[in-house]
Parts: sequence; C-alpha cells; structure tokens
Amino acid sequence: MFKNKKSWIVFLIFLLGIILIFSFQSFFKSYEVVLLTSGKVELCLSCHKEVVQEKAHAREVVGCSYCHLGNPLTLDLKKAHQGMVKNPGDLRVVEKTCGQANCHPSDVSKVKKSLMATNYGIIRRILKVFSEEELLKAYPNLTVEKLYQLEKDSKIRNSLALDYYRKLCGTCHLFVEKGKLPSFLKERGGGCNSCHFIKKEEFKEKKLHPLLTKEVPLEKCVECHNRSGRIGFTYQGFYENEQGGIGEVMWKDGRLLSKISPDIHFQKGLVCIDCHTREEVMGDGNFYKNIGEVLEITCEACHLYKLVTSKGRKLKNIKITEKGMFLEGKISKKLHFIKKPTSYCQDRFHKRLSCSACHAHFVPQCYGCHIRYDPRETHFDKIWLKETKGLWEEHESYRRIDQPVLGIMQNKVVVITPG
Repeated sequence: MFKNKKSWIVFLIFLLGIILIFSFQSFFKSYEVVLLTSGKVELCLSCHKEVVQEKAHAREVVGCSYCHLGNPLTLDLKKAHQGMVKNPGDLRVVEKTCGQANCHPSDVSKVKKSLMATNYGIIRRILKVFSEEELLKAYPNLTVEKLYQLEKDSKIRNSLALDYYRKLCGTCHLFVEKGKLPSFLKERGGGCNSCHFIKKEEFKEKKLHPLLTKEVPLEKCVECHNRSGRIGFTYQGFYENEQGGIGEVMWKDGRLLSKISPDIHFQKGLVCIDCHTREEVMGDGNFYKNIGEVLEITCEACHLYKLVTSKGRKLKNIKITEKGMFLEGKISKKLHFIKKPTSYCQDRFHKRLSCSACHAHFVPQCYGCHIRYDPRETHFDKIWLKETKGLWEEHESYRRIDQPVLGIMQNKVVVITPG
C-alpha cells in the first residue's frame, strides 16, 4: 500500500491525530472546565454536581476547594482529593477553610475562646468538686483543646476529675470530631458545623449539598443543652423522669420525657437565637471562666425597653413601629409584640427579685443524682477516643420538677438548680 517507510510514518501520525481528536472530544463532553466568578479554575465541579442551597456558598462562587481544600486543577481523582478535608468547620483546620481572608477570619479566634469550645467552666467546676485544684494551678486555662494535646501528661492521665469529664461530659463541645463518637453522638461537634450545618436524607435524594445556615434552629441547640439544668427540655415543655420512669416522649438516647407547660417564649414561637446574641454563643474574643460571665441578654433588655444587653451591645432584631415595640424572629421573621411589665414588678418590694424568681414555673431538682466509679471496668473516653480503665455510671434515686428554689447572687434573688 505504501511505497516507502516515510509514507508509513506520515500515515501513522495522521491516524494518531484522528484518535487524539476523538479522544479530546469525548473528554470535553464528559468533563466541563468550570470557572468561578473570581475567574479561578475549579475542576472539582466537573464531577461534583450537588446543588448548593444558599447564595453565599454557591457553586459558582466558592466551588469545592475553598472549603474542602484538595487540588482543584486536576481531574485525577487521587491527586484532586489529596489534602482534602471532609468537614471544613473542624476547629483543627478552620484557619485554612472558614477562617480564610475572604471568608470569616475574625470569627475563628473568637469561637476558639468561646465556652462552647473551651468547656473551661465545666472542667474548672469538676476539678473543684473533686478537690483537684492543684491541676488548675499547673494549667490555669485548661481547655478541651489542651486535653487532646496532653494525653501523655501523667498529671492529666491520673486525674479522676478529668477522667470523669472525658467519659461523661466530653461529648458537648466544638472540638468533637463529627462522626467519631458512637451511636446518636455521631452528630455532635464539628466546630462551626456543630451549629451551622443541617443534613437531611431528602437532600441526598435531591442531590442537594447539606445546608449551611446562620439561622440555627432550636433543635441544634437542644442537641447539647439537654443535661444539667435541662433548659432545652423545660423550655419546650418536657421534663426528664427518673431513669426507668415513664413518659410520653422518648429522647434519642432513650431518656423518657413527660409533658409539662412550656416556657411562654416557646409558646409564642421564639427559638434560642431570637434572644441569645452572637457574642454570647460564638464568643467575643475574651476567655471566660463560666457561663455567668458570658450571658448578657436580660429580660429587662426587651421588657423594660433598654434595647441593649448587660454589656452594652445593641439588640439588632428589635423593630419599632407605630403599633409599639416588637422583637423580630431571626428565623420566622415574625414580629412579637414586647409587653411591658406591670407596675408591681417595679415597686420597692420586688426590686431585688429577678424576673425568673417569679416567672420560672419549673426547675428540675437533682437531689437524687449520684455517680459510681468502678476502677476494674473500662469506659469509652470521648476525648481520646478509646476504651480506658475506669467505669463511671450515673444513677438516680429520684428527680423532681417543682417550683424553683431561690438563692441570693450579687444581692439579687435568683433561681438556682440544686444537685
């Protein structure tokens, strides 16, 4: 067919060219070269077709790699996923993800100092109860983050108080790695995504990316705020019975809840973030010892029309109309009329009374709560993620919900929760 070697070479080059053309056509039909609105190439989106549900994190704006890292300039699966993080909100990597210069850089250091991240108030209280205050002198600002780092420290390892904390209390803080804890605890933690990440089965079916929202629903708060004073339960109108008791509702961990009258704010449709401020929850950059130092919202801020918190911060969701003063729901956008208290609340006889001293109907009384420790058995450590010697068990002889017990704090009559 061909008279010489040169003709063969020309034919082969031509054939190779045809093959390459068809290969490239097939390649570009399969993969789309995507440019973000910033002009950057984001090849991750050639494969990942999930629809992002909120505008701020839209596919065409941030793509995948801004949050999940990895290599957006290759279509090789292994190379593209190298260095990728599944949860960008994890506080171990958050400076590289959520904390980037164009995202939320000012929030990262504040969140890491927040009580929800440090758990310092709980750790400090347990050390005091166990009479291990020497550890507070050795580590004056002992936080959850430091517990992760100090696993080999003999003082930390030999502390019964910290062993108790890690096994029974160490599931509700922002440093928990989402998905690492067993059973219903898998959804706890995750740094920023502890609160701002909403995942539903229907999203997967509809090929929707999990929702990232600043409108944090009440259910997210109650995921953790359902122990100690049980505020997440009583606010909604639930009372936790004694272990082995009866109840109309079963919580996800098996606890039985009876129905009681919910808080008036819940009845009116208010959720946690409608009253509690960004600084209270996410931190304001200061290191606090306990929740009393953090809380700044007061009843008076709304009902006496002060419109500022105890730290002087202006309430941003107050609306003044010709019909009066209203609080706007941050999720529902509903306007809630703010009633002024009666003259009795402000007379000289009630001057020392906090609002809750009269208006809190129910407070759980934990007189019958006790703890057992068995050094022969093992228990799963929620911080170091392994079984270690020493089993802690909570048990109750009784618990009651009754009219609040009152006490004096800073010359004010307040509600206290015994136990």
